[in-house]
Amino acid sequence: MKKIFILFTSAAMLIALSAFQPKNPKKPVKKAKSASSSAAPSKTSPKIEISDKAYDVKFDRTFHDFGTAKEGEQVETVFILTNVGKEPILIQNHTVECGCTTPTYPKEPIMPGKTASIKVGFNTAGKMGVNNKNVTLTTNGGTHVLSFKCEVTEKAKVDPIEPGIIIKPN
Repeated sequence: MKKIFILFTSAAMLIALSAFQPKNPKKPVKKAKSASSSAAPSKTSPKIEISDKAYDVKFDRTFHDFGTAKEGEQVETVFILTNVGKEPILIQNHTVECGCTTPTYPKEPIMPGKTASIKVGFNTAGKMGVNNKNVTLTTNGGTHVLSFKCEVTEKAKVDPIEPGIIIKPN
């Protein structure tokens, strides 16, 4: 008899608690990610159409203009790669024109319909003038070239004896 009473009381409490639950619970709000750290397309972006090819990728762009930077600055940009093929894409290797350019990309496969961020950094130290550089990515679907341009200007020279004085070139 005691077991039946406990069972009945527990059932009555569950029913009472469920009656006080809100009918339309609010879903937790997801924090927005910045464009540079997000690898997934936004809700407003068009649906990704998978191509008939096994290995096929699309980039949000393949060229970036950094504009003007002072000598010694480190600049970087992010290219977004989307796998529009039917098979996973793996970035196997990269080549750059000099050690001033450093790409960073995922080492794991990029599944069909998914995106990945390719971060490209450029060290302007000793690179005066207009610089046009390429990064070549080798994937299991072929090679892809990402390019950028950066005009490097001379940084202001500071007088070593009186650091508050800037020396202007003649």
